[in-house]
Amino acid sequence: MKTPKLLKRVQEYLDADELKQCKRKDCIKEVLHKLKKKQRMLKSRLAKEKDEKERKRIQKTLDIVYVQRKKGLKVLKNLK
Repeated sequence: MKTPKLLKRVQEYLDADELKQCKRKDCIKEVLHKLKKKQRMLKSRLAKEKDEKERKRIQKTLDIVYVQRKKGLKVLKNLK
């Protein structure tokens, strides 16, 4: 799943009311797991990349994934 689609799904869960969030707790966990996997992959790509322009692009994407994942974790914690 591409990063924008994962980010869109996290945002949908963050915007949903509490009842819907409770029902989708497993889905949130799944998306967070995929974001974590994506984050690890981006970190490894960043370490290997030599082109400065590409490194900035990867770092920007990595920062976005990190922030969205933290938001999702906060919501998940509030649901419990």
